[in-house]
Amino acid sequence: MKNVLRILFWLVVGSVSVMALLIALPIKSPPLVGKKGDFALKNINVINTTNGNILRNKTVFIEQGKIAKIIPSNQYQPNASYIEIDGTGKYLMPGLWDIHTHSLKLSPYLHHPLFIANGVTSVRDMSGCLTQDDNYWACPQEKMIWEQQAIRGLRISPRYPLQSSYQTNGGNEVPEGFADYFRLNNLEDAQQLAAFYAKQNVDFVKTYTELTLKQFNHLVVATQQHHLAIAGHKPLAVSLEQVLDANVASIEHGRLFMFECFTGIASFRQHEDPISLYNAPFIREILNNQDTDSCDNLMVSMANTNTRWVPTLTTIKMSAMANEPSFRLDGRLEYIPYIVRKLLWEPDIRRASEQGNDRNGNFVHGDYYAAASAQVGRAQHLGVKVLAGTDNIDSYVFTGSSLHDELLMLVAAGLTHLQAIQAATINPAEFAGLGKDFGSVEINKQADLLLLNENPLSDIKHIADIYGVIFAGQYFDHAALETLEQYAAESAQSLQVNLRFLYDLLTSPLMRVQLAD
Repeated sequence: MKNVLRILFWLVVGSVSVMALLIALPIKSPPLVGKKGDFALKNINVINTTNGNILRNKTVFIEQGKIAKIIPSNQYQPNASYIEIDGTGKYLMPGLWDIHTHSLKLSPYLHHPLFIANGVTSVRDMSGCLTQDDNYWACPQEKMIWEQQAIRGLRISPRYPLQSSYQTNGGNEVPEGFADYFRLNNLEDAQQLAAFYAKQNVDFVKTYTELTLKQFNHLVVATQQHHLAIAGHKPLAVSLEQVLDANVASIEHGRLFMFECFTGIASFRQHEDPISLYNAPFIREILNNQDTDSCDNLMVSMANTNTRWVPTLTTIKMSAMANEPSFRLDGRLEYIPYIVRKLLWEPDIRRASEQGNDRNGNFVHGDYYAAASAQVGRAQHLGVKVLAGTDNIDSYVFTGSSLHDELLMLVAAGLTHLQAIQAATINPAEFAGLGKDFGSVEINKQADLLLLNENPLSDIKHIADIYGVIFAGQYFDHAALETLEQYAAESAQSLQVNLRFLYDLLTSPLMRVQLAD
């Protein structure tokens, strides 16, 4: 018996030692498979993202990562200083922007290769850190370094043109031991919070659902003083009119007008704990009590501001598809670590399925998705500025490729093919203040470009039929993109990455608070 116990002891010690070693060892970085140089894209059809016109049979010259000139292909003379890319029958458009993502310490191994492989060359990251580094979340300085290294060809990463604070939720998101001003007890706290983030060089403070009206107003004053924007969830206690008056940069997620157009929204806001009311029967009540005239007025009001709406329909669709086996078995799950699927995604979709019936036994989430989707189309029609984002890392949101899904959903909601493309190209570039450098295929702009086999203006699904990607002076052909996808799948399936993810999750004070909530 003693020998058995001794063997078991050493097996446990050995297993723990191996796991500790795997966690401590560096993770293999994505391969640098892009071809560097100056390029001549011959015989390519260029998509104008401003008006939807197509410039056919052009040759586009790229020098030092920028578009140098565009000429008719019949005027092209071979030049040994350019690497030629034959674009015959292909379509050229700007690289895509995902305007709502979240980055982790492990994003270089799990997410970055998939962004580039799917033509997503710029992201707006909606997560950050508090006063100390975090094991789970990537902090703003890290993302800035990733971008600079990617531009120099030293790593695989999209651009990170906009940086966010950590979510500001009125105090319940703040772990013990962190600066008390994050709890926003008064205006002075808000001013200290804004000063802290201004020193971090973030672009905006991210608001979250449970901020009170007083806290929100304090943030408005403080961020204006420190030249920061506000973006994020619309707090439940704050009306859309009040948010628009504050000139917030963007409002996230597709439930925006479902709540704001609900006839019972005033009493819902005044409830002591409105989130506790939010269940399937209440969702049915929201669906059955929409004031369409008031909704139109709110949409027109929003259209007359600079505030953008990022519906992230992808996130609502997860609940809508919770009872569909094919959705739960998406082939892209190979890119998702086992730990993520078992600890986070599967419990999330199971809750949506098991708790999704109203009092009559009818599943509400599909109806909710359809109604929210229709509101996106209506809002676009009335002039609301819609941007494309996915909420990357949320349950059943697949890095990179879910942006293609989002564009399909925007078209199904009522946007034209061109409007959907604009929501992921020129409009987010202009939103970021970078329209002179990104968002369209024009001379002197950065050559972050997507080569497609078919025309996405004729069918938006062609946005996923990628022939190649040009980014930061590198060309990623189809074989290179497949290599990045294979790397991402291997990373997600590796024991080392799964152990590191679990370790990072459990040792993050910020995530421990979220998981306990």
